[in-house]
Amino acid sequence: MMKTSRLLGMGLAVLVTLAAALLTPSPAAAQGATPMPLAKAVVSNEVAARTLFKYQISSTVARQIVDACVEFARNQQGGPGNYAIFVLAPNGDIVDAHVMDGVVPIGVETGLMKARTALYARTPSRAVAERFPTVEGRLIRTDLGRESGLSYYFVPGGVPIVLENQLIGAIGIGGGNMDEPCAYYALGRVLGIQPPPPSGEGRGAGPGAAPAGGGRGGRGQ
Repeated sequence: MMKTSRLLGMGLAVLVTLAAALLTPSPAAAQGATPMPLAKAVVSNEVAARTLFKYQISSTVARQIVDACVEFARNQQGGPGNYAIFVLAPNGDIVDAHVMDGVVPIGVETGLMKARTALYARTPSRAVAERFPTVEGRLIRTDLGRESGLSYYFVPGGVPIVLENQLIGAIGIGGGNMDEPCAYYALGRVLGIQPPPPSGEGRGAGPGAAPAGGGRGGRGQ
């Protein structure tokens, strides 16, 4: 009897272990409402000792964000979509990037400009566009930051990547019709970063969201 109880106990322990393993999310799994700890999102101490820069998004996490963007594109409403995706370090260097089939050259250029805008302004490119809505207000800022490799570009699709009040990079997406929702979907899925409350039509964070009308003909260039 004791032997049987012992075997049952061992079997139960194995089942609990297997269940825990199956329920534990992978690094690329949805983080939900719980942001990823900063230490897991940035480069290792060994890398920081060589580069003398710690708070930079790691290449592994940057690649997961890019992959999540591609996932969004394949499953979006009315899709598949096609996007140019850039993940930048805080100094503006490209950590990872991907251009999907069908993106025209201007979509690639604007995707990078949106990421640079998010780094430069420390705010989403949508907020920049809303802050300076007039032609006069934008013209005097068009060339700001260019000499240092940054920019002002007044179209949604660029978002700073911030964890624990620390800027670790930026994402910029161009070429599609749901650039900003794509960015927030990827940041939410990988890092648990949630989008701010909607401030206009077309704001969404998932593949079923409505298009963000930030560009000509519904395109978010």
